Amino acid sequence: MQPRLLILLSFAFLCAVAVTLVYAPWRQSPSSAGRDGPAVQRAQAPPRDGPRLLSQFNTDDLTIPAAEIQAGGPPKDGIPALTDPHVVKAGDADFMRRDDRVVVVTLGETSRAYPIRALNWHEAVNDQLDDTPFTVIYCPPCDSVSVVDRRIEAGEGEVTTLEFGISGLLHNSNVLLYDRTDDALWSQVKFEAVSGPHAGSALKHLPWEITTFDKWRREHPEGTVMSFRTGHRRDYQRNPYERYFQEDGLMFPVSRRDDRLPDRARIVGVRVGDLARAYPVDRIASAADGRVVDHLGEHRLVLEADAESGTVRVVEAPSAARTVHTFWFAWAAYHEDTGIYGEPDGQRAAGDEPSS
Repeated sequence: MQPRLLILLSFAFLCAVAVTLVYAPWRQSPSSAGRDGPAVQRAQAPPRDGPRLLSQFNTDDLTIPAAEIQAGGPPKDGIPALTDPHVVKAGDADFMRRDDRVVVVTLGETSRAYPIRALNWHEAVNDQLDDTPFTVIYCPPCDSVSVVDRRIEAGEGEVTTLEFGISGLLHNSNVLLYDRTDDALWSQVKFEAVSGPHAGSALKHLPWEITTFDKWRREHPEGTVMSFRTGHRRDYQRNPYERYFQEDGLMFPVSRRDDRLPDRARIVGVRVGDLARAYPVDRIASAADGRVVDHLGEHRLVLEADAESGTVRVVEAPSAARTVHTFWFAWAAYHEDTGIYGEPDGQRAAGDEPSS
């Protein structure tokens, strides 16, 4: 065999091995997945280049710098979003542990819980309750939760119901979703489409709650739970991000930093029009009755938190409000103009500039 051909074959083999090592934890069966899981491998690896992967998506009118987009490891749909998930009644969910964290969506008298043990592996669930189509979004590197109505005006009075998938790309260490109508990219924490025909537009946000399965079940005994019958072979008993949450540091770089709060301080971020404010979860929990009533401009907000159970809840928000539970670093990277609840006027002090 010619030396040049041997070198090319060896290089191809090494590339195939590297790709397998990065993607394998999402493809393996539960019994064969590595102990540390994908999060640790990604946290320890240098950031991978993402712009070359953008050709899979509609990048017209891209509103974020392409050079800042990172490949997270898995390819497009390598983390499989769910649609119309299988659910069971709260009393029949024997696969759940009492202290499991769940994301709760309650519309009218109907309540449904989505286990974060499953969201770790899927990150987005396209579902519907009471004729309202929505997507539950969870990004593990930011511990970020949001719920959006999937309907958007498509022009001339028409409404399109979007379905979201996981692009495999991140910006500011936060998931970039894509819609399967236009293959356009959407940012969870930036609250809007960042490319395609709806670039710069936001979806309506719905109230959400993060709590334990036991607490939710006692409050909603007639509710339903998304089951682990997802059609995908994943070890839902294992948290692939456990080590990441035990260590300091970020999984991927961010475009800007703000040291007014610790990077991983948990906050509820709220934006209404041009006004943005971060509500540290520990400040909500330490308020009287664990309840904060605040006004963002003319808009009334009610948030609740309980330190013992880890519950965080959006109780009341105007219809135009966009809300997310996330780490401070992700919120601050996108919302430079944000105030912080508990600071004078909730705004940045004069001359207090963020670091790059």
